[in-house]
Amino acid sequence: MPMNISDKIVILHQGELQGHIWEKILQSQGLQSVILPFSVDLKGELTELARMEQPLPSLILLEQQLPSFDASQFCQWVRALAQPVPVILIAPQTRKVNLADREAAIAMGATDLLPQFDLNSIAIEAVGGLKAVAKILGNINIVNSTLVTCIMDLKRELEHQQLKNQQKIPVPPPIPPMPLAAPPPLPQPTTTPTDESPSSKPRKYRGRDY
Repeated sequence: MPMNISDKIVILHQGELQGHIWEKILQSQGLQSVILPFSVDLKGELTELARMEQPLPSLILLEQQLPSFDASQFCQWVRALAQPVPVILIAPQTRKVNLADREAAIAMGATDLLPQFDLNSIAIEAVGGLKAVAKILGNINIVNSTLVTCIMDLKRELEHQQLKNQQKIPVPPPIPPMPLAAPPPLPQPTTTPTDESPSSKPRKYRGRDY
């Protein structure tokens, strides 16, 4: 039995947080999505849906460098289906994708190439990602009010998670001060016999020394 991915946006990303952000953004626009484990046999799932004459996913958001997964080969395969599915590749970096990398991704069969979400500029990244999705799905209208609410919720959630992670960092106990070394013992005074000691005085017997 195939997974419930028919007519949905499939998210395949090994980064749990990246997938979660995509899911929230899409939900803000009433778009149904499903996050799949990156170890899933996606080709097999799509083949089974086609065999059962079920609608395929409306879009696939696919991390470009999944382990043991050839994104280039998959994009070419899915584009050749009788019911092609658009694929947006997610680049491994968060910086802006350059034109050469985007053209290379499109040449291999992807519809677009987007960077990963930068948590320090999540608002800009979310708007850009959603615009790319809306264009592929037929220029659907973006509801700004729900998107803004979603972004604010995400920022609070991310800040809370960062604070929680900081609190989990164990604080090492303070190092006790080293005990002061005991002063060396004072040298004991030595006594030397003097001429006045009894042992140094001559003894007399009948007026003579002996």
